This record gives sequence, C-alpha cells and structure tokens, in this order.
Amino acid sequence: MTLLVCSVGLALVGLVAGACLTAILIYFNPDSSEPLVFVLLYLSLFIAFTSFFTLIGWLIRRISSKRRFSLSVRYAVRQLEIAFRQGILFASILVAALALQSQRVLAWWNLLILVAVVGIAEWWLTRK
Repeated sequence: MTLLVCSVGLALVGLVAGACLTAILIYFNPDSSEPLVFVLLYLSLFIAFTSFFTLIGWLIRRISSKRRFSLSVRYAVRQLEIAFRQGILFASILVAALALQSQRVLAWWNLLILVAVVGIAEWWLTRK
C-alpha cells in the first residue's frame, strides 16, 4: 500500500466516521436510547478522532522534518505509523474522558490517571 492510498483512505474513514457521528447525534435521543447507541457514538467518535489526530500529527511531522526534500517513502511511512499510534492513544484519552463525563465521574485525578496510563503505554511502545 502506498503512502498516498493510506493517507487518502485514512481521511475517507475519518469522514465516514464523522458522518456516522453526525447521524447518531441527529437521529437519536440520548434520554431514550439504548446502550448500543452510546457504544456506536463513542466508537464513531474514537474513529473520527483517531483519523483526525493521525493526519494532523503526520502533517506536522512532515512539515517539521529536517529531511523535507530528501524524504524517503520508508521514512514517511514510519512517521505515519508513529502518528497513527499517537492518534489512537490521544483519541482514547478524549473518548474515555467524555465517557467518564457522561457518567458524571470525571475528576482531575481520573484524567491524570488516564494521561499517566497512556504515557506509560507510549513509553513502552517506543521502547520496543
């Protein structure tokens, strides 16, 4: 899979997840919805956030790279993999915080624990 196909596919997946998120917000009432609707809401939110943060992170990495002119495809794919991993981790923090807030149990120390767990996961994944 080429880099262009991967980035365009990621953008399309993000757009579809955003459309699903919009449809869920328009067509379902949160007061009378079943738990499946909330699962689908958080899943589409997670996918949309992951896609958005991955593309933004990859573009920032691409722009700020010292090797802008001699950028190899392998290096760019590696940067996209790193951005994808960090996008997943950041999206998981946001979705978990929103889920905790919807249950009215979000406190500053819960958020601190979430960030610490994700920080440890990122540290462990970069070590490998």
